[in-house]
Amino acid sequence: MDLPGGDHFYDVTQLFADAAAAMPSGGLVLAQDFTLQDAMAAFEIGEPRFDSGLALMDQTRPLFDPLEPLLPEEVCWIIDRAVACEMEWHTGYTLSQTIYSFSHVHALRETDPELIPADQLGEVDLTRPLELITIVLRAHTYGLLKSCDLSWRELNKGNVYDTEDWQSEKCDVPLAENLPVSYIQAKLEHACTWLDRSFKASSTWKDALHDRLVLRKTLIELFSAQLSKEYHLFRPLVDRARELVQKIRQTPPPDPGPDSPAPRAFDPQFARVLVSFIPLHVIKLPDQDIVWNKLVGLLDSLDQLSTLAGVSNLTSWKVMGHIQVWLSKPNRRLPYIRSASQSTLFEDGLVLSKYTQKHIVDSFFMENCGISYDLFMDMIGRRWKGPQTSPLVHLKRSIIELELGYIKALWYNPARRRRYCMKSLFDWHALYALCIDIQHNLEPSPDQDPLPSLRTAVLVQRLSVIREVVFSGAQLSLYSAEERVFAYWYATQVLELQLSCMERIIPGLQESSALDEYRFQSIFLTALQAISSAVFSVSLKKLGTSWQRMRLNCIRRYKWAFVDEYEDFDQPPVGHPNFLKFTAACAAIQQDRDYSPVGQIRLASVLLEELVSSSGEWTGPWVEERTQSIQCLRDVCQTLETLPASMSEANAWDMSVLTWDPEVHPWFPFVR
Repeated sequence: MDLPGGDHFYDVTQLFADAAAAMPSGGLVLAQDFTLQDAMAAFEIGEPRFDSGLALMDQTRPLFDPLEPLLPEEVCWIIDRAVACEMEWHTGYTLSQTIYSFSHVHALRETDPELIPADQLGEVDLTRPLELITIVLRAHTYGLLKSCDLSWRELNKGNVYDTEDWQSEKCDVPLAENLPVSYIQAKLEHACTWLDRSFKASSTWKDALHDRLVLRKTLIELFSAQLSKEYHLFRPLVDRARELVQKIRQTPPPDPGPDSPAPRAFDPQFARVLVSFIPLHVIKLPDQDIVWNKLVGLLDSLDQLSTLAGVSNLTSWKVMGHIQVWLSKPNRRLPYIRSASQSTLFEDGLVLSKYTQKHIVDSFFMENCGISYDLFMDMIGRRWKGPQTSPLVHLKRSIIELELGYIKALWYNPARRRRYCMKSLFDWHALYALCIDIQHNLEPSPDQDPLPSLRTAVLVQRLSVIREVVFSGAQLSLYSAEERVFAYWYATQVLELQLSCMERIIPGLQESSALDEYRFQSIFLTALQAISSAVFSVSLKKLGTSWQRMRLNCIRRYKWAFVDEYEDFDQPPVGHPNFLKFTAACAAIQQDRDYSPVGQIRLASVLLEELVSSSGEWTGPWVEERTQSIQCLRDVCQTLETLPASMSEANAWDMSVLTWDPEVHPWFPFVR
């Protein structure tokens, strides 16, 4: 017998059986370099015990018949739950788990009235007319798919991140991409006409069905207007959609009974028969009230966006961006809204759909320095004495990239925003160093020099970004107890530098909206500094590891500040963390008999109360939202008034009562 390796083999079955008999139950013998993972790899994909992407289908579920007659209230219930699928997709789930679990999406051919054989029509049931499926429900299903298609186009622009903020995978299932909006709208109009004129339409639920069709038609018009940037259409469409949602919520359909075919229109396990790149789990759709709240939040955000589209000054965009970060309103921060906001600000080379990119530079100079960019260029051209041409082109490009990037980042998800801010800090320093180089290459002039104001304004912006990086660590729950101590101390140092820079800018500004905003920010940042100082002082007892270990942790956490590229500049970076100063501050504050943590909180409360009544002139129509964000911080201060009155009491104070919860406030703790 010619076998590889010869034919001198012996039966060792009994040998293995005897060895296994001596092993304990559950024991495992592995050869060298052969692990349990290698053993499990022998199972083929599709084994239910090991393949997370496979689960057995529910064999007890009744088969779905798309033409099974439905009552009008059952059609209403199906439409409402289809909206629930849509909103869950907007929240971040996949189309497979949401829209595609709606079985009528895959049965549009079967429900086409022109393709239904006569022998399937059966007897006419006036309580359950087939047209409720073939005309009404089918039209709404097409409208649902088109709404998702229009939203998908906005989300796919790259302003938000696929698989991180939203899920783009279509699994080879069409979303009515090839059907024009006018075709879908005509189907919805035809369904409304049938409800109005047909004797088969039940008078009891006719209006309810009609309202749902008109709501879908309105949403399609709204999403289409957003893509075409017709913001003047937003307000009437949003108002109409709000009224329809309110009307629909007043008369909700009853939940279907145990024998109703309506629940069979949704199959949560349908995702398993689709082509998908990731394993999926079955999700539970939220209650309908939560669904309507999400839809209302989306409508409110689009209404707000239509107003924001008409605001040309960029400071108001920053204010609005910070407000929606501070306020805990997840329904107002859906990925679709965050993408649409960025598209409104900048797309296809245009700012706000009408300005060139120079508008960003003009706004930066006027709103931060109180000077005209054109006058600044004229001054540089007259006084430049450098060996090379003036770096105005580089200066302009840097300001555009940094300002535009920072404002857009306010509509990123928190983790992505923090990442962007850390990466941009080096570029902000490069811009700051460029301003200093320009100053050194200018002829002296008796006239007022705008360079110091520009340089200080750039530094203020960079310190603002550092502040965002530090506080976002608390928002994302990145810090350990010891890291929080350093973070809040570092925040006080950054805020001190920022306030010092603003004090140099304010005297050179004339009475204007820019000056009002600087005054507002000065008070607000002073309040933040007081709260940060108080939290730092009472958190000192959390320090337990050695200074050497904390220093290494600091370098790791703030690695953006220790990159080698900063050595390429003669100008050292301003506002970077200094661990030696931190250790000195820890020792000094514990010996300070005059320092009062609760006194700092009370100071912040007074400053915030002052701001509640004066929200500045840059906030535009968002005075109420800005006041609400300040009031939220003031409420946190009220809970912190139980902090110790002196550092001698701080050692005995119970730190466990401090709770960090981003839903209450993204940056600071509160006392339970």
